Amino acid sequence: MSEHKKEESDPTSQPREREAVKDGKEKLHARLEETEKKPELVQILKSEHEHFLNNARVLEDMKDRFLRSAADFENAKKRLAKEREAFFKFALEGLVMELLPVLDNFERAVAHIGTREETTKQIHDGFLLIQKQLFTALSARGLKQLETVGKPFDPHLHEAVEHVISQDRQEGIVIEEVLPGYELNGKLIRPAKVKVSVQQEMKSEHGNEHE
Repeated sequence: MSEHKKEESDPTSQPREREAVKDGKEKLHARLEETEKKPELVQILKSEHEHFLNNARVLEDMKDRFLRSAADFENAKKRLAKEREAFFKFALEGLVMELLPVLDNFERAVAHIGTREETTKQIHDGFLLIQKQLFTALSARGLKQLETVGKPFDPHLHEAVEHVISQDRQEGIVIEEVLPGYELNGKLIRPAKVKVSVQQEMKSEHGNEHE
């Protein structure tokens, strides 16, 4: 009886019990966390597993086809935008080509009409005004006259109609423009007809070799 009362009155027994309970709770909590982290295993039939895999492949294939369709659509949109831009740039090419001879005739008329007499000067100024107005209207649509005289001969832009022997000019320089050339929005629509310089010495040497 005295021993039992002594154990109940032991001041160190209660802290040990509380510590044991705390330790047990911590271990239980750790085991619960470990259990939650582990993936849950579910048993399914082999046919169901194959069905899930097949659905995954179908979804992946649909995703791939969607991405390809989106890329094709974007490329088609860019291509149509370029074609539309090109159409508006060169839609008037046929009309411009028909008007170039008219522009040439005005230029010839201006060059041949004299300006000494008052009557002919008025005609000259009238033709010059019309020529400038026509060229201004065509320039607003992208027409540009090629620069030729004094430039090196370029077979992509010029058409040589005559070679002129020249001692004071370098070989292959455009010395005269017979018919102006034009570009429409950066596209060559008519090469310039020009006369090109050649050196007499080179022609003589060529002639000796030919003989």
